[in-house]
Order: sequence, then structure tokens, then C-alpha cells
Amino acid sequence: MKKILLIILFLSSFIFYSQETDSLSIYKFYKVNEEVSYGYKKPRILDMVRYLPKDLIEFGKFTLQKENLKWDALVVGTTLVTIPFDQQITDESNKVGHKIGGWGEDSHYKRVAGIEFLPTSVSSSVYYLGNGNTTLLLSGFFYTIGKINHNDYRALNTSNELVEVLLSVGATTQIIKRITGRQSPTAATSPGGDWNPFPSFPAYQTHTPNYDAMPSGHMATFMATLMVIATNYPEYKWIKPVGYSLGGLLAFNMVSQQVHWASDYPLGILIGYVIGKNIANRRIVKKVAVTEGTPLKTTYKTSFNYNRIYNMSAIGATITF
Repeated sequence: MKKILLIILFLSSFIFYSQETDSLSIYKFYKVNEEVSYGYKKPRILDMVRYLPKDLIEFGKFTLQKENLKWDALVVGTTLVTIPFDQQITDESNKVGHKIGGWGEDSHYKRVAGIEFLPTSVSSSVYYLGNGNTTLLLSGFFYTIGKINHNDYRALNTSNELVEVLLSVGATTQIIKRITGRQSPTAATSPGGDWNPFPSFPAYQTHTPNYDAMPSGHMATFMATLMVIATNYPEYKWIKPVGYSLGGLLAFNMVSQQVHWASDYPLGILIGYVIGKNIANRRIVKKVAVTEGTPLKTTYKTSFNYNRIYNMSAIGATITF
């Protein structure tokens, strides 16, 4: 009888251990530093859209969590402090933009296949950084890299995530824009623009610049795109400083062109940062390497069960590693 119980215990432990080991086999791991590797599963097309409701919910949860209230306060405080100076900042930025050569003017693009696609100046190129087309181009770039490198799961997941960024950030900013109803600088009828919360759908669609300033969708899209790439490729230390520098140029560009007020940015940055980080982290499995001299910690779970075998009571145990 003891032999039977030992066999049952051994087989149970082996089966559960094998199942967990097999689950890791569907991941491809990529070393990001000496201690940590990131694992990715093969992405599916539906992954681009299946998490959209969750993205919006997770952003809402972030703003309500106690440990994040400091960020909420920073965004609200920065916005409220900036609003009284918005018109002055816009006017001065427009003057500077004109002085440095066309930055204070509207951006123009050449048409390709009937679509305004190619920037015609440095200023229009900078403005394009926050355009959804740039995120789509980067998605295509990572998809190509992924296929060239024999199904590089990290690159393919990054490609998927960038499409998800467009959808999730777009939905989030549109909801908030339709709540705040703030006039854009070009449509402003008073210094700093009027606020008309909850405009009707026909009014918003017909006179969009009267209602769509707050928050900046361009800034949110840019920040989310940057966070997805930087989170997936942390070993490339230049991504964040270069990205933040370009984000600063984008912010100045949109104010100088009277597309956005400076106070439209804090909330846009928060939206992009949170959604981009959540989208990227959701697909990453982190594996920490055990360095020489570090004691190996074994994690396991033990469960007990009661059975009757050949009219005899038996207690079994299952150990999952």
C-alpha cells in the first residue's frame, strides 16, 4: 500500500510539474540585461482589439488607486496652474515659431495615393510624430522586423500593441474631449478658449474645433507609442531620452501652430503613459536569471486529498513546482 501511495504521489507531482514546464515552452525569451529576460507568446490578430475595454477600465482604475493619487494631483494641479496663461503661451510660441522659420504656420503634406502623407517641412514632420499614421508605420516596421528575424515574437507583439494603442488612446481621448468640450486655439472666441461640456454629437461632428482641445490626442498617442517601444526594449537606453526630446518639440509645435493649448498636455501625457505601459506589460513574462553564488529558491505548492483505495483510506499529496 505504501508503494501505491508513493507512485500516486510521484505521478501527480510529475504531471503538474510537466504542465507548468510545457506552458513556458510557448514563450520566446529575449535578454534585456544580465539578470532579466522578457518572454513573449506568439501574438494573434485579435489581440489588437480584445483588450480595448480592459485598457479603458485599467486607466480608470489607475486614476482611483490610492498610490496613484499623487499623479492625479500633479496632472490636475499643472493643468489648473497653466490654464490662466494659455493664451499668453500660445501667442508667444506663435511668434517664436514664425521667427525660426514656419513653425507657427499650419502643417502641409504631399498626397500619396490620394492621402496627405509626406511632410513638406521640418515643422510638419514634427507634427506628424503624434499622428496615428506614424504609429501605424512603426507597427509595420516592427512587423517586418519580426518576420525577417524568423518570427521574432517581441517585435511582432510590439507591432500588435501599437495598433492597440491607436484604438485605446483614440477611444479614451474622444470620450474625454466630448466631456470637456474645450475650444481649440484656432476656434477660440475668448482668451484660452471657451468650455462647452457635453456638446451634442451633431455639434461636435459639425464644429469639431469648438470642442476637441482637451486632452491632446496627438500627445497621448505619441506618449503611448513611446511607452510601448521603450517598455519592450529597455536595453536600448537612448529610446526614452530621444523620445522625450521629440515629445517636447511636438508640444511646442502644436502650441505654436495654435492646434492645442499648453494645458491640454498634462492629461494627454498621463493617458498615453498609463495605457502604453499597461498594453506592453500585459504581454511580457519576466524571467530572472540566477547568478553564481545566489541561493536557489524553489517555489512549490502542496495540496492534499483524501481517497479510498481497495477499501482502505489513503491520503495523497500533490506538489506543483
